[in-house]
Amino acid sequence: MAFLSLDALRAEEDPAPLSRLPIPLQLMPPDIRDQEPQPFPSPTLPEQIARETNFSGPVLDHRERGELSLERHEILSAREELRTAFQEDPGNAPLRERYAWFLYSNGFHDRECLSLLEESLRSGNASDPTGIFNSILEVRNELRLPATPLRKPGVKPSSNRSQSVAPYPHRSRTVKVNHDGEKEVAEPVAEETFRRWILTPYYDYSAFNHGRQAWQEEFAQLLYRVNRRLILGGEVDVLERPPSGTNIYYSALASWYLLKTLEFHGKISICPAPTFAATQIYSGGTAWQTLPRLGLLLDYQHYNFIWGPIDQINPGVVWSFNDNSWLTLRYVRGWAFYDLQYNYYSAALNLVLPGKRKLTMAFAYGTDPDAEIGTGNNTVTSLTPAYTYSLFVTQPITRNLNLFAGIQYCYRLTKYGGGELYEQITPTLGCSLQF
Repeated sequence: MAFLSLDALRAEEDPAPLSRLPIPLQLMPPDIRDQEPQPFPSPTLPEQIARETNFSGPVLDHRERGELSLERHEILSAREELRTAFQEDPGNAPLRERYAWFLYSNGFHDRECLSLLEESLRSGNASDPTGIFNSILEVRNELRLPATPLRKPGVKPSSNRSQSVAPYPHRSRTVKVNHDGEKEVAEPVAEETFRRWILTPYYDYSAFNHGRQAWQEEFAQLLYRVNRRLILGGEVDVLERPPSGTNIYYSALASWYLLKTLEFHGKISICPAPTFAATQIYSGGTAWQTLPRLGLLLDYQHYNFIWGPIDQINPGVVWSFNDNSWLTLRYVRGWAFYDLQYNYYSAALNLVLPGKRKLTMAFAYGTDPDAEIGTGNNTVTSLTPAYTYSLFVTQPITRNLNLFAGIQYCYRLTKYGGGELYEQITPTLGCSLQF
């Protein structure tokens, strides 16, 4: 099975998916913010931040950049630009209210958000004082603060509120007439504009030295977005490893956002007639965005091999430089066949290139039991450490189609690290299609 970046790449769609649907060594953090899919790497691909774009017209100010980033669903970039715009003009009441609504509607329920909401309400010029008051109550409750000293406004929300300060910039309101002939404004409803299906196939070929026979892998993943919080999917993974034969994994997986910043995921894989693969693999984990730029990852896997079980736990951290570039660090602790233990370390850097391309570079050292165990009809003797290097590039073709290609180099040691067991080079080619 191709090592680090593939599961992250398969999850890229508008950029991220379930792609951020986790596997033990995924390169991308799951989209731990509840935002509209824009394309995780998975079957998803990000766009460049606005300030990296070469404009032929006049230079945009910070607020305009923020609004442009928000349209592209680049939440972190939008926050930085709107914050800078407000710091440059703190007396601008509409801008303060716009920034406050942005923080509230995108889940940044912190003291900065609360302070801006309260200032907007105190000013007496808020476009929706009742909505702001209710938001203050919610944020104070989440922060476990005392009740607000501010009084509830006695006016109804304006139905012709300016779009520039609307708390739900991506939602629409419905106006209807009641039995008394008066107009009523319905609650905003999220617009379901994202693509429901994501198909990610890829093929890789592994060549070895020392006369070892080549390996091949054909993989396909199909994901379905039930809504913005739940993703379901299935996978078929065909592994051809002579002389041990061909084994096929059939998998079912799911990803669910309990909160905007907290995602849970799980996966079950079954191999009906294994000769080197596990008969079953059970995995699950969580991704938690503790800070706007910091995410914590935790996953667990259980492998049932013919020769015995393997269990491993792998925590990790993700640091986001912006919405589209981040660094992922992982550690794996494993227990194999009741009496063996092993460690695994990995790092992956994801960068956005000109033309909306994406570059993924990864390095890992340690034991990857699913890559070598049982091959050649061996058992425990195949549980060996290795140095692994990966390089992948993702190229958007259309808005809904991305191609990715890459290469992986593996230098595997003998059982006790006493020298080279073999060298492996694996080129990979695949795509991600949304429909």
